[in-house]
Amino acid sequence: MLPTRSITLSACLSLSLAACGDDGDASSSDTANITATLNPSGPGVSTTGVDEPTSTGTTGDPSGTMSDSESATEPATSTTADATGTGSTTEAATSDDTSATTDDTTTTDGTSSTTDDTTTGNDTTGGSDDCQAPATQPPCDEAGDDIFKAIGLNCSDNPAAAIPITNPVIMAPDTSSYRVATHFGTAKDPMDPNQWAWAPKEGSRFLVIGSGTFPNLEADGGLVEQNNQDSQGNGNPDNLMQLPGVMHHEVGSNNGAGGTPFMNCDGVHDCSDTIANQWNGIGAGVAHDVFYMSFDLQVPQGTHGYLLDFVYFTEEWPNFVGASVNDMLIVWSTSETFTGNVTFIDEQPLTVTALDPYMTILPGDPLLAGTGFPGDGEGAATGWYTAKGSAKPGESFTLAISVFDLGDTVWDTVGVIDKFRWDCAGCVPNEVDSCGVIPQ
Repeated sequence: MLPTRSITLSACLSLSLAACGDDGDASSSDTANITATLNPSGPGVSTTGVDEPTSTGTTGDPSGTMSDSESATEPATSTTADATGTGSTTEAATSDDTSATTDDTTTTDGTSSTTDDTTTGNDTTGGSDDCQAPATQPPCDEAGDDIFKAIGLNCSDNPAAAIPITNPVIMAPDTSSYRVATHFGTAKDPMDPNQWAWAPKEGSRFLVIGSGTFPNLEADGGLVEQNNQDSQGNGNPDNLMQLPGVMHHEVGSNNGAGGTPFMNCDGVHDCSDTIANQWNGIGAGVAHDVFYMSFDLQVPQGTHGYLLDFVYFTEEWPNFVGASVNDMLIVWSTSETFTGNVTFIDEQPLTVTALDPYMTILPGDPLLAGTGFPGDGEGAATGWYTAKGSAKPGESFTLAISVFDLGDTVWDTVGVIDKFRWDCAGCVPNEVDSCGVIPQ
């Protein structure tokens, strides 16, 4: 079975979770004005980078992180944007699949299993007795290429049975930098040869994002790469001196002065204080081949947090550990109780340097077959992690995800993202070992 890690988000480390509004009508957060550079070139994608929404909203203001020539389009809609560039989208909700969102213990093939988290609305262990998170959340990614539905979001606008979003943003003009896939690579689960090693944790598909490019999907929807394919740039934004969208690398604790991670957030910069050193200190302070996405969420009543599963693959390990070439994968929260990086480990962000001790799938491992990492002494992966974050009851906040090359445009990093779900209990950001990336 693939290694599994339970990781709590740094959002959690500084967010005090509480119950949220139960009407399900998520409003735009104050930080939702994001530059959405959308210029897809792949088949099956509209010229705006998303399918025509069924309901429209406001257009996000540019963030200033892109060049003036790049367009900004930010549809606000209760239906999910389709922008994978891998083909046309057919939305087919698998309503007969009633797997509950309480599944947290991961398996190699991504099938559901028992859990110790409190993600159902009916389970109040460690949480509020009025938790209104969905007791069941049927997947809806069976036949679609929607990147939000692929990770468990926006299956409907009913907050009792799904997780609606608003203001979906995809800032990735090169649509080959992401894929919605049924599996990644060609390896089979060592514990079950009938299952793929890298398979979805919920539903039939997951999201694969990278700082390079991906080939078209296989006939079965799988993403398979040849060796050395993870050693090239893409057409996404380069030479960014600041993180994209709502993200900022500067310290944000202690009202912007830093020094008290997860406490007294300034509401703009990184309250975890984890990114700055590896951005400017270890890293070169310049991001290339940047993939960025974000969306707004309305937290259900009695719900104190959220969970998200992911895997980190990189071509940079081990040659660039401690070097200025230091790719990052970031999940960012703009909650009222915490603003900043919510994915960190040992008080460091998810970079090739910080994750050095946690690379458990090493060069030559059969589990890397078909992922593009050649096994010639370079390229490794972490195995699955579960990221845990916190949120304030009733609030609407923005969650953003980005992966990019830091300091180079060649050696690539890939993130596999899946199974966003609410967590009734959540965590307390400033309590030791309550939140953050904690391997199990």
